[in-house]
Amino acid sequence: MQRSLSPGVDANRLAIALMGVIAILFAAVPIGYNALFLANSQIATGTAVEFGQELTDNTKGSRPTGTSTVIEFTTAAGETVRFDGGPAASSLYTDLGDHVPVRYDPGDPDHAMVDEAFLFVRLTYLPLIFAALGAAALVTVAWGMLRSRIRQSAIR
Repeated sequence: MQRSLSPGVDANRLAIALMGVIAILFAAVPIGYNALFLANSQIATGTAVEFGQELTDNTKGSRPTGTSTVIEFTTAAGETVRFDGGPAASSLYTDLGDHVPVRYDPGDPDHAMVDEAFLFVRLTYLPLIFAALGAAALVTVAWGMLRSRIRQSAIR
């Protein structure tokens, strides 16, 4: 026996809808943060200056073993900054002296990363998946409620 909260809405649908809204809200925070970073950041040209830490394959086959690349760039204010470009830099720029596009926060130049074609997608793909699952939950609940209302009006 299903307990009804109001006509066409039951506790299960309400719980699923609530989980969908929560998933969308949790996804909105990192998506918004990364969108603000990309909108307010500046682009500079960096240089691969040295090889950084060893990247090991801890997940058995997901990432090849290698080294990261340390990138150095100069901000618009003239400050020289070095950061570890991580696997993105090591896969794109393998030789020391290679020029690397860098995106950085002018207020905090240490918050820098290698600029890539699909940087926003790389930064937000997991939150985008959560948002899509939340939206799917809401659509499923709405579709179920619409079907039950159509059935109820057909019975009358």
